[in-house]
Amino acid sequence: MAEGSSGQARVAAQFLAGLYNGDDFPFSLTDFRRLDEDLLEHCMQVLRLDGRHATEVHRYFSNGEARWLAMIRRWGLADEPAHTPLPDDDVVHSCQYENKLDAPGYRDVTLVVKVAVGVDEIRSISLALSAADSERLAADLVSVHRLAWTRGKPLDADENEPRPAWL
Repeated sequence: MAEGSSGQARVAAQFLAGLYNGDDFPFSLTDFRRLDEDLLEHCMQVLRLDGRHATEVHRYFSNGEARWLAMIRRWGLADEPAHTPLPDDDVVHSCQYENKLDAPGYRDVTLVVKVAVGVDEIRSISLALSAADSERLAADLVSVHRLAWTRGKPLDADENEPRPAWL
């Protein structure tokens, strides 16, 4: 699958590269949400197999080392910037909502935001929220906006900006 060309193939390649060398190719577990049920189960089986430590994952395949390196090159995984954590301090980081990832039928959601982590560095991060946290977040956001509009136009509103209908 990882040698294919679909979006799921890229996730499978990232997963396999992470098993091959997790320090160089970190894999975000939330990316599993992008896989269909059958492929996710296959990944879980590979993870169970790898957990036995019988051999390195690429050695289960003939010419595995070359196949893994070709897969990593093909998907450009070695070209991706190394993961650097957000600073562990009390700084408020400016961010912009990018999109959401969800799994049909589940209430949990992952919000993807672009975060300014340095003067010239902007990175996308994913925030996984449970159903309960999603409810609290939605209520808090509406509350903040409702309060901002109770005394007239908010200080940061554009001159001709109308009060949102959802308030």
